[in-house]
Amino acid sequence: MTPATGLVEQVHRLGRDARAGTGAADVVLLRRLKLSTRIAELLGRLCLQLIAGPWGFIVGMLALAYHLAVEAQLNHSIMHGAYVGLPGAGRFVPSRYETLAIPFRSKTWGAAHRIHHGHPSLLGQDPDTLHPLFRIHESQPRRLWHRLNAFIGSLFTFEHWAFDYDRFLKDTGHRSPRDRGEILKFAAYVGYQYVLFPALAGARWKTVLAAGLLATIIRNLIFTGLQTGSSVGHRVSTRHAHSFGKKDRNAWHRFQIETSKNFTLRGVFRVLCGGLDRHIEHHLFPRLPPNRLHALSPEVRELCARHGVDYEEHPNFWGSLADSVSYLHGLSRPDSL
Repeated sequence: MTPATGLVEQVHRLGRDARAGTGAADVVLLRRLKLSTRIAELLGRLCLQLIAGPWGFIVGMLALAYHLAVEAQLNHSIMHGAYVGLPGAGRFVPSRYETLAIPFRSKTWGAAHRIHHGHPSLLGQDPDTLHPLFRIHESQPRRLWHRLNAFIGSLFTFEHWAFDYDRFLKDTGHRSPRDRGEILKFAAYVGYQYVLFPALAGARWKTVLAAGLLATIIRNLIFTGLQTGSSVGHRVSTRHAHSFGKKDRNAWHRFQIETSKNFTLRGVFRVLCGGLDRHIEHHLFPRLPPNRLHALSPEVRELCARHGVDYEEHPNFWGSLADSVSYLHGLSRPDSL
């Protein structure tokens, strides 16, 4: 067995053992997080509807932001099939799950994200390299709005993803060009988030609408920060951007590891971030519940060191995000052409 093959076999062993250890406890954690988002949404809606003044606005808006942010993370894990076959999973499987906390169909994210996992950072093939508000590689054309490359796309991440992913799936033949489901889902999302509750508020509709929009922006900034902090940077975005062609098992594992990076979170933040702090392990084991990824990091890190595979890890989220923002900002300058 060659050293590289040894890495592949040992990674697969880690994944099999970890999956065998999953069960009802993982679903219990998922259900608790889901319950927390429902309570947060109810609290937020009630505060905004019933409590006038700044405290009602602040508490209500932050509660809604928590609801939207954690729902996005739950949707991400569920669409990977992390809970398929586990006792008590119920509707928390890709074929049955839907939520009005995100503006596009869950299956749209699932389909585009599976393609991303097969081609991370691969220009033109990874759908996450084709969001027009972001410039993620020097070979891509620079547009006027890329002056704000690290910011403008983050404000309404999910809203423009709704149509970016739908267009990508249609252009690549994964979805019928006549499919109008995304427009219907987006309309339902807008109606629920920005029409229904402001209408119920009567004369205070502007306050309720403003809180909903601000909560959405906070969710988008949080999720974009976590995503870019785990998959965009000076090394991970450039090393394999042109690694086209068929890969053997050894090259594929190196590709997955070296196009991701990790950062360290602690306490409740580790639970809430949906495994994006262990993004390398997530790309190796995408069907594992996110709470299972941390225990695998030491062995994966050691295997990478032994086999000469770069394992990028930052001591905290802010350090990793600084690398991401620095990289994106570099692509915003005219001299980056």
